[in-house]
Amino acid sequence: MTRGDLAAELVVRGGHVALDYFSRRHVAWKPDGSMVTDADLAIQEAVAHEISRMFPGDVVLGEEGPPRMPAPGTALHAWIIDPLDGTNNYGRGLPGFSVSIGVLRGGVAVAGAVYDPVAAWLFRACEGRGAWLNDRALYAKPRALSESSLVSIRTPLDDGPPPYVTAWLRQYRLRRFGSTALQLCYVAMGALDLVHDHRATLWDVAGAAAVVTEAGAILTRADGSPLFPVSAAESAGEPLAMLAGNRLTHAQGLAEIVASLSAAR
Repeated sequence: MTRGDLAAELVVRGGHVALDYFSRRHVAWKPDGSMVTDADLAIQEAVAHEISRMFPGDVVLGEEGPPRMPAPGTALHAWIIDPLDGTNNYGRGLPGFSVSIGVLRGGVAVAGAVYDPVAAWLFRACEGRGAWLNDRALYAKPRALSESSLVSIRTPLDDGPPPYVTAWLRQYRLRRFGSTALQLCYVAMGALDLVHDHRATLWDVAGAAAVVTEAGAILTRADGSPLFPVSAAESAGEPLAMLAGNRLTHAQGLAEIVASLSAAR
């Protein structure tokens, strides 16, 4: 079994666990103020155990708890597990959550899977093999931003919206679904035109990264530089700013960000 195939299998298994816990979930709060549920912990433990069993030489990094490290030596592959992306939805009994697993090789996302257990939608991708939603191939058709475009931004914005976000709110239609991984997959399927997130984490993006790029869309940092490899601090949970869209919307969004930042200097 390839790593990409295992990631796809495990997100579906994790999704079944999430649904099993859904009506009896227990919510707690971490020191940083973010929500965690008993389902998060159960899914991560089961998934991490299976990855370590199948690929004992790989690093396994989950959002909840310390990483599982291989025997001494430099591991080529790292697995990034978000047992529930969209915990704030899940913990409140809302849909809009997913199980996400990304595989990095040499620090670069080469495979990934994201599963929405409510919709029974499995997004998956592996380098050179395309991106898929269940049995349908995904392609993010290039199309320019227009008044009918759907864009997503993260809130709250501590210092208020920057000028480019204000402009987007005036021009485009706002959508936010609560799961960054799913939103990136919606870019891959051509349903969401632009996603900007100033406080994403590695766990938010790793599972969907290969889905986005294999669908022909673009995922970078908010300044246009490569998202991967991430820094050591970002591997430990430090936020990162990212931008995703099809080839045209990403270019337009990036140009507006750069112009806005240049004008502010």
